[in-house]
Amino acid sequence: MKTMASTILAVTDLTSASYQLVGFAAFIAGTAGGEVILVSSYGAGGGRASELPDQVEAKLRQEGQLLESQRQWCADRGVRCRAELYEEGLWPDYVLQSAERSRVDLILVGFQPLAGADRLDTDQINRLAKDAPCPVSMVRLPPLSAFYAPAAPGP
Repeated sequence: MKTMASTILAVTDLTSASYQLVGFAAFIAGTAGGEVILVSSYGAGGGRASELPDQVEAKLRQEGQLLESQRQWCADRGVRCRAELYEEGLWPDYVLQSAERSRVDLILVGFQPLAGADRLDTDQINRLAKDAPCPVSMVRLPPLSAFYAPAAPGP
C-alpha cells in the first residue's frame, strides 16, 4: 500500500501563475520518486467556432509549446513529467480520463481569485471532485498581476 502520493495530475492553464501549481506538484511527486502529469485544454466550450482553421492550429501550437515548457521545467528539477493537451470539450472530462488511465494519487486544480472570465465553474469542480478516482485539491495561485513589473513612475 502506498503511503505517499506518487502520481500527481496538475490541471494547468499555462499562465505564469500556473508554474506555482506545477512546482507544488513537482515537490509532492519528487519527494515520493513519482511523476507529474500536466493536463491542459484549448477550446473548452469557448469561441473556437469563430476562429479560422489556421488560427486554431497556431493557437494549439503555441499552447503545446507552453505546455512543453512547463513539462521541461519539471524535468529540469529531476521529476518525471508528461503533458497532455486536449483540443476541445469540457476540461473535467479530460482530467477524469487522464486520472483513471494513469491511476493518479492526487489531482491539483489551480485557481486565481477574481480571475474574471476564466473563473472555474463550481458545477464542474463539484463533478470532478465527486467522480475523481482520487482526492482533488484546489490550490490558490497568485493573481497574474503579481507577474507583471509595475509601470515606471512618470516624470
